[in-house]
Amino acid sequence: MREPLGIAAALTSSATWAYASARYALASREVSPVRVNLVRVAIALPIFVAIGVATGQLGGIQARNIGLLAISTMCSYAFADSLFFAAARRIGVSSALAIASSYPLWAALKGALFDGEPFGMQRALGTVLCVGSVVALIRLGQPQADAATGEAAAPRDRLGFPLAIITSFLWAGNTIAIKSGAVGLSLYTVNAVRYAIALVVLGTLVLLGRAPGAPRPARGWWPLLPAIMLDCVFGSTLFIYGLSHTDLAVGATLSSLAPLLSLPFALWLGVERLTSPKLVAVATAVAGVALLAAP
Repeated sequence: MREPLGIAAALTSSATWAYASARYALASREVSPVRVNLVRVAIALPIFVAIGVATGQLGGIQARNIGLLAISTMCSYAFADSLFFAAARRIGVSSALAIASSYPLWAALKGALFDGEPFGMQRALGTVLCVGSVVALIRLGQPQADAATGEAAAPRDRLGFPLAIITSFLWAGNTIAIKSGAVGLSLYTVNAVRYAIALVVLGTLVLLGRAPGAPRPARGWWPLLPAIMLDCVFGSTLFIYGLSHTDLAVGATLSSLAPLLSLPFALWLGVERLTSPKLVAVATAVAGVALLAAP
């Protein structure tokens, strides 16, 4: 039965992103996030091409696959990232991320309403519990993170709220497009196509001057290599597998739990401290995962 493996893959991809995103965030303080993403895809792309060629599993690409995977790229690396950062500048990172993190709800609704995927009371409750706990952890953790880094709260600009909502729809579109675009393709082909499109998009943005700041971090890109390998190679493969072998309500939700799984890293680094509300949020998330993973 492939469903349990899909569930495990989607959940594990959240863990790889939880670790890697913390490393990317540090690098993004010195250089543009666009440059960080460009380096990620530039390293990962040849790896997937090489593996696909070596295993004979690179191919079978049709126009439909390319179109859908291009949409997923636009809903992640291109438009969504820019909108998210714009929203964060207007209403703060925690508010923007909390709103945008509701995207599994839209993906689950699409699967239930248009794809005929089962979405009874158990899955609905599990999805709501997971998404709600992630939103709560983001809101609970950001004030401490701001205090630790000395960052001031962002000014409130109501335009940030619709931008964050649009970001959530785009992130949902990313998962939906990947799940549909991966049909009939190997994991290596899917990632090779996605990263090839992302390389063109991000490279164009850099050439057009949309990536201001230093061209590389002070210590260079080598310190990011372990995170890139874990996230863009291992984690990305798990992410695609998880979405391909679960329903949208399950795969999209379980692969969105990085804020929950990053809590141990934050506690270890001393950026956050454990509180009773956070324990409640973690317990709520665990209950949601159990409901989604149950047959």
